[in-house]
Amino acid sequence: MYLMGNFITPNFPAELDGKMGFFQFPVINPEVGMAEDAPMDTLHIPSKAKNKEDARKFLEFVAQAENQQLINEMLLQIPTNNKAKAKSDPFLDKGVQMLASSDGTAQFYDRDTDPAMAKEGMKGFQEFMVHPDRIDKILERLERTRARTFK
Repeated sequence: MYLMGNFITPNFPAELDGKMGFFQFPVINPEVGMAEDAPMDTLHIPSKAKNKEDARKFLEFVAQAENQQLINEMLLQIPTNNKAKAKSDPFLDKGVQMLASSDGTAQFYDRDTDPAMAKEGMKGFQEFMVHPDRIDKILERLERTRARTFK
């Protein structure tokens, strides 16, 4: 069993058709809402870009529902524009349903930040789980790492 995204499905050999699937993480505490990790690729314009006007036009183009639909059909991903339809696929269909019914979403912290910050953040999470009384020291250490990493 793995925590994996839809990006892996195009690599499944044909003989696994109908034999692979996924399921939502089991409920541990029914009083806590169900949330899903939903990493999202994003496009940005660098602050020192030389052609910001055309970059904005490109972002407007890519953000349109029909373009999101075409791009994500090729990538076999769920579009970020909620007016774009995901390609009909057993994995995507289930993923769309899970996201639509979830109480919240989160990104993958350790994948979506600078590696130096991710390393210290993960250590901080682990330390807090064992020693919650150290929260102030953990936060001070994380703030020093943040200031050094994101100058």
